[in-house]
Amino acid sequence: MPQYLVSEPAEAILCALGDALDRVDFGIVLLNRDLRVWFINRRFGEMWNIASSLLTSGPTFRELIENVAACGWYDVPADDLPAFLDEEEAAVRAGSVPPSVIELADRRHILFQCVAGSDSGRILTYADISRELLHEASCVAARTTAELRFSAETMAQMGFHLATLAEASDENAQKSEAARRLLEHEVAERRQLEENLRWLATIDGLTGALNRTELLASGRREMEARAGTRQMMAVLMIDVDHFKAINDRFGHAGGDLALQQLVATLRDGVRETDLVGRMGGEEFAVLLPDTSSKTAEAVAERLRSRVAEAEIAFGDQVITMTISIGLAIQRETDRSVEHVLARADEALYSAKRGGRNRVVANQQTESA
Repeated sequence: MPQYLVSEPAEAILCALGDALDRVDFGIVLLNRDLRVWFINRRFGEMWNIASSLLTSGPTFRELIENVAACGWYDVPADDLPAFLDEEEAAVRAGSVPPSVIELADRRHILFQCVAGSDSGRILTYADISRELLHEASCVAARTTAELRFSAETMAQMGFHLATLAEASDENAQKSEAARRLLEHEVAERRQLEENLRWLATIDGLTGALNRTELLASGRREMEARAGTRQMMAVLMIDVDHFKAINDRFGHAGGDLALQQLVATLRDGVRETDLVGRMGGEEFAVLLPDTSSKTAEAVAERLRSRVAEAEIAFGDQVITMTISIGLAIQRETDRSVEHVLARADEALYSAKRGGRNRVVANQQTESA
């Protein structure tokens, strides 16, 4: 039983408890013995973009997850969705559900758990573990790559040995050939796993853009490839204007969707050889190899205009946003991509101080 260390009216204790549950960083749902929603905290509503009209109706758990499904959150084919909802309802009705991961259509991963209450009700928790999984995968990738490479080399040697034994007899040859094919298949699978882990360690999990580390490494490679030539690189530093206001109005799900659509717009507005990366939060960078200052300004203005004109559907609401862009051109004296990024960052702050939703070129940018 819970222990209350002060003597207060039950109503005051419930208010304080509800306020405390509203402040935690994971979703909480309390169901009564009939599986009807008794309480939902603020984080759960933000996580699934639950309409207030549904909450005031006192929905059942089935009605709640059907609303989530109607919003397209579950990463489940439409034909399989009824069976998926039946299984989820049956699991909660049966009692406690151990921690399990729900994969969403927007690539988030939610850790779900159900605990039976003393009053025959249910306590459900939903925690967004997407960032934790990405960090864990990045840490594992480097260690696993070496292990996989060693395993692949060892199995390749085994395959050679099996091929030698196959010459001994026809019967052994047939067995060895089957083993060799199986071995080649496993080697191919391990190499594919290695490639997938390497990709995961270089990509921003939310937006699909390059992460900061990979963008800087790619910029260094671009500069090294053009060392001693007159081919220069342009850099755009991009910041979403008043992004906190988008998060405050539409919740984290709306803010995440806005960043995903921003990256899609940036990629659509540049060449395949250009690099789009997330520097952190709502700040992004675009590297434009072999690009003059005049062309870079035209590209930056085109991107700014497209973002400002875009309307992003979010449930029955529309999200709009603008961006500020700072531009810098690589100089012959630059020894690293960080030097160019620093000048572009200075130009970005000038754009933000000048009123936002604009493109500002660094004053030290040289004409190409």
